[in-house]
Amino acid sequence: MNTPSVSTDSTKGSAMLVVFIHGRHFVVRIAIFVLDVGCFSLPITAQHKCDEHLLSLTHHDDNNYSESHYCDICEKSRDPNSWFYHCAICDTSAHVGCVLGKYPFLKLKSIYKKKGHPHPLTIVKKYYYPDCDKCDKPCEDLALECSKSECKYIVHWNCAAPKILRIVIYWPM
Repeated sequence: MNTPSVSTDSTKGSAMLVVFIHGRHFVVRIAIFVLDVGCFSLPITAQHKCDEHLLSLTHHDDNNYSESHYCDICEKSRDPNSWFYHCAICDTSAHVGCVLGKYPFLKLKSIYKKKGHPHPLTIVKKYYYPDCDKCDKPCEDLALECSKSECKYIVHWNCAAPKILRIVIYWPM
């Protein structure tokens, strides 16, 4: 399998040499750009309540008017040469992090089965803050709540989920 292992400095223009390991051989190719896993895994389109249409992932803003380089969600400035989401119909632009949020790959109200608890748990975001049954701190962020109404079990997502699933993605703003 060809997987990038090393990239060198720029050669001509914006091209870059990329070295792949293929079996016992090194393969050198010239690439126009290289993406890390975070950028590679971004959805091409995303829905957000700031716009009625799908927002498209874009990497460059051709608009030279600096007043247009802001995020329509957080209203902070935005780098026109960094990835962002845009609606061409409404001219809405937003930071990747503002559109996708802190947990982009978790769906609220999904069922999660945790070892050590007899009932299925639901992924929730609480607006009142009951204490976590594991760490005794208020559940102010994402939590897992027992789906059985008679059971009052609730834990922070980070207290219960396996380490590999606890990763919070911080997108550049």
